[in-house]
Amino acid sequence: MEPDTLKQLQQQCAAHMQLEICNGCTACSLRCTADVPASRHEWQAICNHIAQAPEHQKQTIREILAQNKTISLGDDITVQMCRFWDTRTHHCAIYPVRPLACRLLGHVEWMPCPIQKVPRTIPTPLALRLINAYARHERKTFAAWEQETGTPLHTLLQCTPGPHTTRQESGNGPGK
Repeated sequence: MEPDTLKQLQQQCAAHMQLEICNGCTACSLRCTADVPASRHEWQAICNHIAQAPEHQKQTIREILAQNKTISLGDDITVQMCRFWDTRTHHCAIYPVRPLACRLLGHVEWMPCPIQKVPRTIPTPLALRLINAYARHERKTFAAWEQETGTPLHTLLQCTPGPHTTRQESGNGPGK
């Protein structure tokens, strides 16, 4: 019997997820810490998402990336949040293409919804098959993928010249 592919398992798990419950909720966002692992496929999806974003969305992502991601939890305890986590809205700038670890938050028994809003999780045997299939793929942090692939995010976020943008405004003028 051939093992399930990662894509098949992701689809099977997605069928058990009740994402409508999460719509607009940000209760799990304090789990969005730095150094989230992503597979090469996930990194490429993130890069494509950013590269294809309209200019206003790229500007929002630039602003989010510029935020201080160090959050104080009190008692001199701080945590470094994910670079894509918006400190003002607590939303994810890459939500449609977020890595598997992020997508499973609140939907597996080992990472339950922090406010118990999700009534049922993905069946554990299925979720474990998904994690085992995912573990066979190389995973790295966003920073490590940037370095390995030579694709720094700031190059994907450069201003796209519009009909009213001069070459110098877009960063493509002399001396840039």
